[in-house]
Parts: sequence; structure tokens; C-alpha cells
Amino acid sequence: MLRSTLEAGTITPTPLSGTYIAALDGVRGVAILLVLAFHLGRDSSRFLELHHPILKATTFGWCGVDLFFVLSGFLITGILYDSRSSENYFRSFYARRILRIFPLYYGALLVVAILAAIVPELTWGSHSLLWQALFLTNFLVMAYGWNAVGDGMAHFWSLAVEEHFYLAWPFLVRLGTRRQLMLAAAAIAVAGLALRSALLASGVSTVDVYVSTPTRIDALAIGALCALAVRGPGGAARVAQPAAITMLFCGVGVLLVIFGRWTLSLQDPLMLTAGLTLLALTFGGAIVTSLTWRPLRLALSNSTLCWFGRYSFGLYVWHLIIIYFLFQPFVREKFLGSDPQTAAVLLYMLFTVALILAVSVLSYHCWEMPFLNLKRYFPRNSGANGQPPSTGGDVRSQSAGAGLDAKGQAPQNVDRPARGAWE
Repeated sequence: MLRSTLEAGTITPTPLSGTYIAALDGVRGVAILLVLAFHLGRDSSRFLELHHPILKATTFGWCGVDLFFVLSGFLITGILYDSRSSENYFRSFYARRILRIFPLYYGALLVVAILAAIVPELTWGSHSLLWQALFLTNFLVMAYGWNAVGDGMAHFWSLAVEEHFYLAWPFLVRLGTRRQLMLAAAAIAVAGLALRSALLASGVSTVDVYVSTPTRIDALAIGALCALAVRGPGGAARVAQPAAITMLFCGVGVLLVIFGRWTLSLQDPLMLTAGLTLLALTFGGAIVTSLTWRPLRLALSNSTLCWFGRYSFGLYVWHLIIIYFLFQPFVREKFLGSDPQTAAVLLYMLFTVALILAVSVLSYHCWEMPFLNLKRYFPRNSGANGQPPSTGGDVRSQSAGAGLDAKGQAPQNVDRPARGAWE
């Protein structure tokens, strides 16, 4: 029955290297909405004393980071694999990644430094910003705890994990065969689970296990494995059914962990070990399925999700800085007074969300775009000799997949600068 259901909604992708796939932007949209919900729900309880059962449901929003990890591994590995025959392989990849990450990231650090200087009431952690500047936020957390980072920059740990992974992974992709790379990705995924389990059993804190690069790159590796799987003979169509089965069964596994332990918390050892692996496999299966199964692709191609996906990097970088600033007692009391009504607090939360969206959009168009436009000086080639592979049914986007759009038509070649998982 599963096979017939999938076949009924399956689309046969056209191998258009460098083509925009809306569903992948939709995946990014889902990821950033989960992260926003998590931090808004958590901090409205902590700082605004707003308590509601709905806010408790946002606790699971932490999994948005894991979705970003899997999608990043999927997209960036696709970029690397499709362009590995290029003479400018390393130069193009790292130059394009620097243009995507550095201007926004270091711009945000500059804003934090200015705020720290002119608003001494704000505490942006107990240690130098040099840790964040060197993408060592997760190591700072492991060494000194979350207070060392401060609430406004706590989310930068995940960017550090990604950058650490991409210091080494491009070299492996350049040198290895597809089969060797799939084995390496699978080994990293298994090793990540084993390491988390061993560290927890030996008494290492859940925080250290959660933010450590070696214990978290398994999600990136699972995304990489999916990217390589859809580049085999037969393309994504050949792995559509295994991907859907993985998505369903591992998704059920995540639910069993949640209801079996009756928790959404990462403090739970089972969630932090098997739960994270099952979650990453669920997301990987869903990403591949979205390329081949029309109903899921249509759902993820929703214009609202794609809008959030387009600005997801800016939303991720700015949202917690803005939440931390606006939710500070001396700031919120200027707007709400000392004893605000619930309606006023809700309006203040809506104002916070609106400011996050506005800052992220302005940041993208006014600050990031000039740097993103420089990517044209660092083109990348796809496939051997710069040509897209001719494997029938193969799927690839600008970074990882292409095919028919949500209406069944061949999409236009669009090179949006903010395309990859923050590539």
C-alpha cells in the first residue's frame, strides 16, 4: 500500500543543476519557525511571566536546530559532490560560504559589542566575544556553562558545529568515491550516537553532550548520506520508498520516546541519545521524500514557509538577540509598566516577532545582499567537466536537487543568493 501511495504521487525530476526547489526553502521555513517558537515560548515564561499550556508545546521547537543540521548536510554535500571535479573546488566553496556566513554573523557580533558598550545593563556573557568570533561558542559553553555565552548569543553554538564540520568534510568529498563517502557518513552517524551514549553513561553533563561538535555532527552526516543516496543510479526515485519508510518508522520511534518517557526535554538521556538519531533519520527521510512525493512537496512549497525559509539565516542570527534585549526588565517596563495585563504582554510578543521579521528582511536586502552578489565571482561547476550528470531521474537543486515544480512544470533557473542551508 505504501508503494502504491508513493507511486501515485511521485514526480519524475528533471536533472536541472542549479535549479530552485521551493520545497527545500519550505523545509528551512519549518526549521526556523520551530526555533522561533521554542525561544519565544521559553523566554516569555522566563522574562514575561506568561504561562499557558500552548507555550509548553513549544518546548519541542529545539528540534528545529536538528532539522537545520540535516538539511545543511544534505545541501552542502550536494554542492560539494556536484562540483568536486571543478578546478576551483575549494576556492569557490569556501569563498561562497564566507560571503554567506561572515557578513551577517560578524555584523551581528558588532551590534552586540556596540549594545554592550552603550547599554551596560545588558549582560552578553561573562567572556570575550573572541570565542564567538572564532566559532568556538559551543566550546565556551562546555568550559564555562551557558552563562558564559549569555542568553542573547546562546544559539551561536549550532553555527560553530556546522563550521567545524565543513572544515574537514569538503576534503573527504573531494577525495572519496560516492560509496566511500556514504560509508563515512554512516560511520559518523553511528559514532555520534555511540559517543553520546558513552559520555552520558560516564557522567558527562547533558549540556556538554548536546553542544559538542563530535556528538552533534551525526545529524549533518545523515543529511550528507541522503544527498549521496539521491545521486546514485536512478536518482531520488530509486530511494523514494526507503526514504518514506525511514521517515515513518523513525518518526514513530521519536513519538515512542516522547510518550514513553513523557517528556520533550533534552535533559532526558533517551531523547539525547536514540531520540536525536531517530529525529535526524526522520528529517532525512522527509527531505528525500519531499523531492519525489508530490503531496509533501506541495505542502512544503507553501509560499509562507518559503518566505520564512528565504530569510531563515537572518531570522536565526537576529531573533535571540532581539528577544533578549526586548525582554529585559528595564526595557519591557518602559513599554508595559511594572504590572502588565496578559493582553498587553501578548501584544508585546507580537511586536517582538514583527521586529525580528523586519530586522531580518532589512538585514538581508541592505547588508547581506551586496556580499551575496559577489558570489558571481566564485562560480561552481556541477558534475564532471562542469556538466550536470545525465543519470536518469537524478535530483539536484542549486545545491542538492532539481526537478519539476509544485505544479508539475520545470522550474526556472533561479540563483537566489541565500539558497543553501546558509550556503
